[in-house]
Amino acid sequence: MKVRVIIVILLCSIITLQACATKNSEFNSSQSRVTTLQDPLEKVNRVVFSFNIIFDKFILRPIAITYRTIVPGFVRDRITYSLNNLGMPITAVNNVLQGELRKAGVSTGRFIINSTVGVLGFFDPAASIGLISENEDFGQTLAVWGVESGPYIILPFLGPSTPRDFTGLLSTSLLDPMYQVGGGSASSSLRNYRLGTGAIDFRSRNIEVLDDLQNNSIDYYAAVRSFYTQGRESQVSNNLESDTIELEDNMFDEFEFDETYVGPDIEIIYE
Repeated sequence: MKVRVIIVILLCSIITLQACATKNSEFNSSQSRVTTLQDPLEKVNRVVFSFNIIFDKFILRPIAITYRTIVPGFVRDRITYSLNNLGMPITAVNNVLQGELRKAGVSTGRFIINSTVGVLGFFDPAASIGLISENEDFGQTLAVWGVESGPYIILPFLGPSTPRDFTGLLSTSLLDPMYQVGGGSASSSLRNYRLGTGAIDFRSRNIEVLDDLQNNSIDYYAAVRSFYTQGRESQVSNNLESDTIELEDNMFDEFEFDETYVGPDIEIIYE
């Protein structure tokens, strides 16, 4: 029981840092951008944020550094691939809920191919044949459905969130087909692997980025808030933009265009 609690805490705390995980170039260019966000609970949020940072400093970050030091890069890459592959079923579910059936097919195809030919997802042969898909969660689906994000909140261990994203996080856990595989001990083992290993893997891949963000931010809390908001807005806008593009494409599918046509066939008579 204690081990399971620790694993859940590790996963939750990584969400605190996930919004900040971006390339250094993105960090530098973002300094000039201002993000407007409702933060009526800022005083309380800052207290909880400080607690989460202490947990990361003394527990999660040291574990991530040890993991990256001991485990070879090739093995770490295989673990990252397997974790991404385990996220494909819930991505496919969200694709369907968003009305993106083509994307749902790609996500399903990736999962089937990588789980078989790719040896349980430790390799990514699906990418070599053009099947590429970004992981999506139910929070993005709620955004596509028109649900407002609500105010910015910091949750213990869960970190940066909004009412919409927190609801999406809970719904994702309930809807994820991978949590129903095998049942009993098999399902618990899979859940523990995803939670614990996923948190450590993510933190180990972003040690320098997060350290740079913290060391170069005048206000680390404000920087995390900005990156979290920008990241979620970017994900949601990509969903909405892709829907619009697909709709526009479908509008013209039934029309045939003559590429040799250059203008109306008329005769101009000068008197």
